[in-house]
Amino acid sequence: MAGKVKVGVVGLGNQGLAHVEALKGIEGAELVAVADVDLARARKVAEEYGVPAAYGSARELCERGGVDAVVVATPDHLHFEPVMAALECGKHVLVEKPMATRLEEAERMAAEARRRGAILMVNFENRFNPPFAHVKELLRRGELGSPLYMYARLSDTLHVPRRMLSWASRTSVAFFLMSHTADLARWYFERPVREVYAVSVSKVLRDLGTPDAYAAVLRFDEGFALLESGWVLPESSPSIFDFKLELVCTEGAVHVDTEREAIAVAAKSYGYPHLAKLHRVHGLAAGFLREADRHFLRCVLGLSEPAVTAEDGVENVRIIEAVIRSSAEGKPVRL
Repeated sequence: MAGKVKVGVVGLGNQGLAHVEALKGIEGAELVAVADVDLARARKVAEEYGVPAAYGSARELCERGGVDAVVVATPDHLHFEPVMAALECGKHVLVEKPMATRLEEAERMAAEARRRGAILMVNFENRFNPPFAHVKELLRRGELGSPLYMYARLSDTLHVPRRMLSWASRTSVAFFLMSHTADLARWYFERPVREVYAVSVSKVLRDLGTPDAYAAVLRFDEGFALLESGWVLPESSPSIFDFKLELVCTEGAVHVDTEREAIAVAAKSYGYPHLAKLHRVHGLAAGFLREADRHFLRCVLGLSEPAVTAEDGVENVRIIEAVIRSSAEGKPVRL
């Protein structure tokens, strides 16, 4: 990659640390600053990864960190302020999905990016995940015909809402997981969602104020997608997530299963390691998160057009809001 982009990462939870790892392995990236509301944590990460500066807020990082671009990896419900701070400081932004948990916030971010002429890309990382990207390529080449219907299941074990996410009560399994599959549906069908009908069940996670699971039908002008996401798989499962997709088209069909990545390990327990997103090969970072970050940097350098736009992020939030509303009202929601 010709040239270097000075990058800062805001939010240093699991996903933020994954971005730090990925960016340190990209030749075109110069990771110059990190930020977290826990300043001690930011300083510890900076020291561990050899990052020159650590800050306690996105605003400080953008104003003092000397960055060209910012990766925002704060919790789902806390994207608005750091994204707006970065845009107001003239920085390009890669924000984690979901773009927001309120449609108004997503629309305001997109409008600010347009006004500033800045790149605002949403990290729908599965567009860079080889099996899902290959499905898109098959569609592009016309080998499958046009999509008729899609089924996607993406669920997590109880470990995620109970242990991994301290902020699970501030989001929902629809925003955290179904945002992935809703984006894949829009990407494959290449049409707007016209109507959403959804149901949910609440029992195990009632104390967190979030349903255990959602099922939603997204209706397009031609065809539909059935999405299912839950947060209550048993922690004894060999994988922290279950991710399967089937797409039936006029001239073919595809089946994707990423729960197993061709490896199973039996040691103190039996499990399926997940290496496709981010792993190391001879000490160098590799995986589809790295490719998403690398694509964003190429866009900042003017070498590519964003594969995911701010408008994609806005429409995704619109769909997920409709899923939650439909399940609450017990009737379809027109978009």
